[in-house]
Amino acid sequence: MIRALLLLTASFTFADPVSAQSLPPLTDLQITAVSSATQSERIVPGQQQTVRRHSGPVSVVVTERGIGRARLLRIDGVVAAAEATQRPLCGAAVTAGACHPGDPATGIEITYHLGPLPSGTVLTVQDTAATLPPRTLTATIELR
Repeated sequence: MIRALLLLTASFTFADPVSAQSLPPLTDLQITAVSSATQSERIVPGQQQTVRRHSGPVSVVVTERGIGRARLLRIDGVVAAAEATQRPLCGAAVTAGACHPGDPATGIEITYHLGPLPSGTVLTVQDTAATLPPRTLTATIELR
């Protein structure tokens, strides 16, 4: 039983040649976009609040350069579990979707799919580097 589980785990670990590559240390963590049923906007580094008011379900796009090991999402300071999708980032432009088999991945794009959130909600994402030294990076945005 354990042998079968190990074989099954190994086959999933190396099924995608891009994700099987080792990633560099976590060096950057940014919220890069916020969208909802009514609005969508890019978030620039250092931006503390969305420019537009968002209503309906909210999605938050986070870009990580490198690899982390302890990803957290907080909504108004409370750790939250949310449905999320991930895409590896590759190429010189560090672009999602630019990865081809054998390309080294340089980071990851995570999209958190959240429910409706009121104006004034503060979203914080955090991750800690998987390599030494264990640096913890955070990014925060307040919904207008």
